[in-house]
Amino acid sequence: MLWVLMTTYNRREQTVECFKSLLGAYRGSMVIVDVDAGSIDGTGIYLRKCMEHAKKSRRYGNRDISLKILHCKKNVYWNQGMRYAMSYAAKHAKPGDDILLINDDVVFYEDSIDTLIKRRRRYRAAAVVGAVCSECGEQTYGGVRALSKFFAKFEVIPPANKPVICDTFNCNCLLMSVECMRQNGNLDRNYIHSMGDYDYGLRMKRKGLKVISSAGYVGTCEANPIEDSWQDTELPIFERVMKKETPKGLPAKDWFYFVKKNYGVLSAIYHSVTPYVRIVLGI
Repeated sequence: MLWVLMTTYNRREQTVECFKSLLGAYRGSMVIVDVDAGSIDGTGIYLRKCMEHAKKSRRYGNRDISLKILHCKKNVYWNQGMRYAMSYAAKHAKPGDDILLINDDVVFYEDSIDTLIKRRRRYRAAAVVGAVCSECGEQTYGGVRALSKFFAKFEVIPPANKPVICDTFNCNCLLMSVECMRQNGNLDRNYIHSMGDYDYGLRMKRKGLKVISSAGYVGTCEANPIEDSWQDTELPIFERVMKKETPKGLPAKDWFYFVKKNYGVLSAIYHSVTPYVRIVLGI
């Protein structure tokens, strides 16, 4: 059984498109667990309609596919929502099951998840990171390589036929065994939105769990826009600082905690200062 875990909030069109692409990306039985943070655009209703349609179709009707929607508070962001989904899967999944963590803005290619499962088993990996690209074909997210032992510096690993060991990853698409999830535990509760996936991957590395990259792109997913974010150099200094401290920016508390946990207190102090220096210098 494949357990697909995701969080949603008011992105109905993207979520439904992701859901439909999943049905073609994997041919076996699966449970889709969606943690919804109070969507008011009908996301849950449309997902249920898609599920009903899939069960009645000739193409998907003979498969064991189910949808579980878990509701949570509006102020729950990605990391906390995925913690909820992973807790649910940990309680109900059986030995030998696979766990797939995804973002609901990924559109998967045909048979891409089947390919990931075969790759994980072939190379006896605990997890495989699915690389994704933009509509233009440029890589946006995937497996990640650490560039330093002392500083939080990373680069994304391009897909390659030969499996490359990942130091950590983006969780836009992460396939792992249920045994891997139980051994590595849940996402760290100290993160609100981002950084939980990088932290989770670094924990896997410390535990000796083998994580490899995908052979090719598993789907499309556009990169988060820089425009109107804390990294937008066209914005005034004060506005950039305010946006940095939002859950979807680079909040100081979460960022300091991440760097201190994984690289030590001196590195955490350095990395805590540098974003503000960038903002003041307009870079």
